[in-house]
This record gives sequence, C-alpha cells and structure tokens, in this order.
Amino acid sequence: MKIMGIVGSPRRDGTTYTIVEKLLNSEEEQKHEYEIHRLNSLNINPCQACYYCKENDGCDLDDDMVNLYKELYDSDLIVIGSPIYFGEVTSQTKLFIDRLYGLYNNKKREFKDKKVLLIYTYANSDENTYNNYIENQKKYLYDFVGFKIIETIKLHGIAEKKDYLNNKELIEKLETIKTNLINL
Repeated sequence: MKIMGIVGSPRRDGTTYTIVEKLLNSEEEQKHEYEIHRLNSLNINPCQACYYCKENDGCDLDDDMVNLYKELYDSDLIVIGSPIYFGEVTSQTKLFIDRLYGLYNNKKREFKDKKVLLIYTYANSDENTYNNYIENQKKYLYDFVGFKIIETIKLHGIAEKKDYLNNKELIEKLETIKTNLINL
C-alpha cells in the first residue's frame, strides 16, 4: 500500500507532524510505502480561479502542487494533518485544499473512493468545538473531489507537543488507529 502524508503545520517538527509521522512510521508497516510532505516547505501558489482545469487536464500553475497531484493519484491512502488556528485549518492546509479544485472537474482521473484519513489538532479542551467546521470542510471540499473519508481524528487539548507526548489516552487512540491502518 502506498500512503501519502500531508502536514499543514508551519512547525517543522511540531505536534501534527509528530502524530502523522508516528502513525505512518512503524516496524509493523514494512509492507507500506509512505512519504510525508510538509506543505510549509513546498512552493504552492494560490488558485487563480482561471478555470483552466475546467477545460483541461490539471492545473495551469507550475509549482510543487503538480507533483502532489501525481502522488495523490498514485496513493492508496492519503493522510492529511493540520492544526486548527483561529477556528480554521492552517493557511498552508487551506492553500492545498483550494488547489484540489483542479481535481474536482478532472474527468480523466476521478478520486472516487480514494481513502483519506483526516487529523486535526487543536488547543481547545472541548473535542466538539470545531465539529461544524470539520463537517462542512469534509462535505464541501473533500466530497466534491471524491475522497472517501475513512476516519476523522480530532486531537483536542493539545497546545504543545508535550501535551500529546504526556497524554496516554491519545497515544493509545493513535496506536489503535495505526493497527487499523496496518490491516487495510
């Protein structure tokens, strides 16, 4: 199985990256190939609303998103992780999501039932604080592209990496999810 990891945190080795990396990197997952992309390290330009993608295959912008499109097509599972800042995913993640619009109209390569696992980390102690935002994002963005959301992980009460590393309940939750990924 080929797994693509997308990390929208601007922090190079922050909580979100650590969680995605721990989820994908394990001795048990020797049969899986994976690569993690830090969006903050890539050159991704904003969508220009030029509608090139409506008439053509792909996007007219020549940036790092071109390579991400190819990997999206080739991956069996996509793991997208982002912190939530000020009630929304990071600007890096939003930029990535906006550029998925070029795939919505692509008739040649549909993403019907492409498996996606979403990970949201946030400092608010209430797990349900961002439920409406997350559900709208899933409905209006990911569903349009054709992704099949197999799991949505909301890790709340995490302001710093130590909040995750010291939380046995969260670590156990991720171990269960990791086991399920191995058996996909």
